[in-house]
This record gives sequence, C-alpha cells and structure tokens, in this order.
Amino acid sequence: PIVGPAPPMSFVFVHSRSYRELQVEVEMATATGDPAALQRVLAACPYNTDGLVRLADYCSHTGQHELAGECVDKALHACEAAFHPQMRSRCTQGTARLRWRNAANRPFLRALFRQMKRASREGCHRTALELGKLLFCLDPE
Repeated sequence: PIVGPAPPMSFVFVHSRSYRELQVEVEMATATGDPAALQRVLAACPYNTDGLVRLADYCSHTGQHELAGECVDKALHACEAAFHPQMRSRCTQGTARLRWRNAANRPFLRALFRQMKRASREGCHRTALELGKLLFCLDPE
C-alpha cells in the first residue's frame, strides 16, 4: 500500500489561569504606553511571550534592534519549551497548524514574524524565506 502524507494536525497554546491573569496586567501596562510598566510586569514573569513581543515592538520602534531581537529570542524559546512533543516534527513535515484566530497562538506567530523581519534586515534572506514559509504553513488561511 502507498502511504500518503500525514494529514495536518492543529495545535493551540493553552494558558494557565495565572498566565491569563498576568496577561491582563500586560495589556494594562501596554495601554499606558509606558515601556517601564511593561518591564515591571516582565520582571515578575520574564518569559511572558506576549509581553516580550510587545516590548520588542516598542524597542524596534525606538531603534533598539538588539534588545528587540533578544526579546523575540526569549519569546520564541518560551514557546518552543511549551511545544507539544509532535509539534516540532509536524513543523518539519509541514503538517502542523497553529491558527492566528486562536488568540493564545498570536504571540508565537508574531514572534516568528519579527524573527523573519530581523533575519532579512541582517542579510539572512534565505532564513527569512524559510521562516516566511513556516508561517504560511502554520496558518495557510
């Protein structure tokens, strides 16, 4: 018998209650427009992915690209540490799905997008292309 490619498998990040409560603090800190407020929240929880991506956005807008890159790296590391065991292999096969419509997935997808832009800015165009292809594969809609 001929075996075809594996069917796509959807994944969703699941946040604990304490993480969701911290997320409210991140949103309030972001609403103030004060990056120091966001940094205070991140001091309490240094691997809050949404907070890290939002701080990276701020740093990038102010020209602090190195610090923005560090925040994105940290956010990606936190997400990868939370991956389902099959997620990594499914990503390499192109059969993992991580939909944007699920709000919990957005920090990871935004961090990947920022990493793609960073790779392009640093002249790593092939890496940027591969990250773009991964983003498209994760959510082809």
